[in-house]
Amino acid sequence: MILTESIRLLAKQAVFVISAHTVLIMISTYAHEKIDLFFSLVPNMPAFLFFCFAPLIIVFLLSTKFARQAAVALLGILAGILVYNITTRFTVLPVIPHQETSLIWKIIYEGSFGLLLVSEAIAIWLTFKLLREIHKQINSPTKDTPIP
Repeated sequence: MILTESIRLLAKQAVFVISAHTVLIMISTYAHEKIDLFFSLVPNMPAFLFFCFAPLIIVFLLSTKFARQAAVALLGILAGILVYNITTRFTVLPVIPHQETSLIWKIIYEGSFGLLLVSEAIAIWLTFKLLREIHKQINSPTKDTPIP
């Protein structure tokens, strides 16, 4: 598969969005640990590492000949992260806070969580757009194939 300029541009944009997504996951998790007495990063470390580094590794495969497979894998991982973040947001935080935390940590957590969801939505949209460009390039007739 030959990578066109539009595919390379979309892959580069995806790298920036996924990099920002990784930073937002780190900030959100740290703030969550500061405001919730029962949330600890240690039992959630496998999910945290997977959600941070799997998209970051896969997004660099978008600029190779495995762009189609990487885009499909990235769509699956991003959808899983989105569902996980939404469900844990409403099931992990206690209804009654057990300790009074600084207001700044609550603001940082809510802000980073909102930006995290937005970055996931943008990354999914960019990946769909990239996959569509890949399929256009694959399905376009070349000079060697006769047009019926």
